[in-house]
Amino acid sequence: MNFLQVVRTTFSLYRAHAGWYTLAGLSLFLTTTIGIGLMVGALLFDMLLALFWGTEGQWIRYPPAVASILIMTGSGFIVSSVLIFAGLGAFVHACAQVGAGVREITVLGFLEYMSRFGGSFWPIAMAQLILGFSAALPILALGIWLIGIDSILMIFVVLLAILAFVIMQWPLWLAFGAQVVDRRGAIRSMMSAMGVSVSAPITSLIGVLMLGVLFMIPLPMLVFYPLYFYLFFAPLAAIFGVVYYEAAKGMIK
Repeated sequence: MNFLQVVRTTFSLYRAHAGWYTLAGLSLFLTTTIGIGLMVGALLFDMLLALFWGTEGQWIRYPPAVASILIMTGSGFIVSSVLIFAGLGAFVHACAQVGAGVREITVLGFLEYMSRFGGSFWPIAMAQLILGFSAALPILALGIWLIGIDSILMIFVVLLAILAFVIMQWPLWLAFGAQVVDRRGAIRSMMSAMGVSVSAPITSLIGVLMLGVLFMIPLPMLVFYPLYFYLFFAPLAAIFGVVYYEAAKGMIK
């Protein structure tokens, strides 16, 4: 199966099972919202701790206050990110199941998969984020230094940073799909995904860029963007990643 066939298969599956992918997208929205809520709650608790030590930022002068806030922030980030990425892994699995013809996609099944395999997706996501931010943050910093944060050109700097973030995912962009398909753990899934990407670097990079463009084009929709993301982009990206990985591994022809 060549690249164009992978693309056609992706859109065909989405068109044929849009209702099920919508349900999967709503499940992802729920877990993401809960995860973000937990992080916001941790930050609000940090604010209360800071206010306890004074209203003018005095907490920074007291090591116990700094330690407490750092522990709370770190704990909130870990708990919320584990939940979000476990939900993302379960979402990719649900999309793969729908594409395979399974008609038993339920919220309980979604949560069960999260509890059984969700932890393996956190290291994968952290590795992807580290790669992405290693390119995106320097671009943002350089853009702010050169043109200032108020310039209209900053919009293009942000878009460039997002594009760099996406491109840097190239070695590991198939790792979620690899873990869903093979269930070999985070390290082996990342190694397998990297092997697939390296085996056809140009084709793999085109796939990453295509997803990046699909991600960025509707950003001006602002308040309507979440609908696009959860109901269209996320299912398409999940389907595409799984189909691409399975095709590269010779599992589908």
